[in-house]
Amino acid sequence: MLKVNDIVTYRAQSYANSETVGTVEDYALFVPQLIVGELARVKITYVKKKVAYGVPEEILERSSARVLPPCAHFGKCGGCTLAHLNYAQQLVFKRNKVENNLRKLGKLCVDVLPCVPSPLQLGYRNKLSLPVRGRRGAVVVGMFERNSHNLVQTKSCALGGEWASALTSTFVRYCNDNGIEPYNERTFGGCVRHLVARYVDGQLLVTVVSNGEFTADLRPFEQELGKHFGRFGLFVNVNTARNNVILGKTTKHVCGLEYIEGEHLGVKFRLRPDSFFQVNDGVKDLIYAKVKELLDLSETDVLVDCFSGVGVLTNVLASDRFDTYAIEIEPSAVKDADDMAKLNNTPRLTNICGDVTEELPKIVAANKGKRFTVVVDPPRKGLNEKICNTLKQAAPSNIVYVSCDSATLARDLSMLSDMYAVTYSEPYDMFPQTDQVETVVRLTRRQLD
Repeated sequence: MLKVNDIVTYRAQSYANSETVGTVEDYALFVPQLIVGELARVKITYVKKKVAYGVPEEILERSSARVLPPCAHFGKCGGCTLAHLNYAQQLVFKRNKVENNLRKLGKLCVDVLPCVPSPLQLGYRNKLSLPVRGRRGAVVVGMFERNSHNLVQTKSCALGGEWASALTSTFVRYCNDNGIEPYNERTFGGCVRHLVARYVDGQLLVTVVSNGEFTADLRPFEQELGKHFGRFGLFVNVNTARNNVILGKTTKHVCGLEYIEGEHLGVKFRLRPDSFFQVNDGVKDLIYAKVKELLDLSETDVLVDCFSGVGVLTNVLASDRFDTYAIEIEPSAVKDADDMAKLNNTPRLTNICGDVTEELPKIVAANKGKRFTVVVDPPRKGLNEKICNTLKQAAPSNIVYVSCDSATLARDLSMLSDMYAVTYSEPYDMFPQTDQVETVVRLTRRQLD
């Protein structure tokens, strides 16, 4: 019988997301930071019924795929989970994850292509949201341990790159020099909760998330930012909610840039502090180009982009040959999308602020008899039965589904499988060094008798 603190010899047999799974004394034992095939001495940390969790104490037999993680915080910080695995095997891991979820959860036999690599394996993130903790004069900025709220101080982040390291050290120094008290999750006291930043095309937006009105003088921080970044904007967001949501509803511009301006894939855009934008610019562009390639728009009367965010993909796909509708529930994102449509003079585009579950049926009913093309790019929870039924009612010849969670993707494809076949499935490595993967799927309407 396994007990907490037992030391056991363990062989990693398979993966469950980034953790390995093996059997010890009839227990299913889950252990992170190992590679399938490795033998290790493992310390048991949790036991319930016939399931146990542990951490590696010593690797007895090492895999040839093991590499030295590029970050000293690996194993403590929850940001990276596959940094011990060489990059070629990370891509194999992600392809297999998608294929296994489609087969096991969706009961689908799908030919999944190899995972498309990221142009950058490190320093690829254009956005970071960092908790601020510690005490007055000893402020800590970092990342939480995986599945916990224990903060690990990370003076540099391998995924964020040099801009993130410069920003973090500048902010910590500013807080300590000015006696600013960090947030305390137990007492709900303190001043600063998070530091949120986005860096795109040489432009930086920094948001200090304050636990109430921010009364400290930000000019010293502004001056220090100016030494490291040529183009930046500074904001304060107020969040007094006693929950884990990072941003509150009110954001105030302090100085500098009010938004980031850029052009990707021929589409001009503006990003504000709370704008949704994919965190890996290189992979984002690859995915959007692939979506356009997969869609046959030659006979389309109506294009609908569901969960459209700020609208970059919408504007890539829109044309004066058909009506385009973009549905997004976040009002600030819809405002960004309206601005983008004006910037690009996009024809026949209507941005709708609302829930896809409610708005998609309205569009289908208003355009009855027309030929539809649909793109869906939902959050991790995926679609739902009502959306899937509406898609089947609209009966587009093709649907492209961009997924950030292959488990919910598998569930949704199963609901659509009576009417649609998966004719293309390709993972994209949006998040190198982690177990997360994006997947692009094309669904083609079956020829029913």
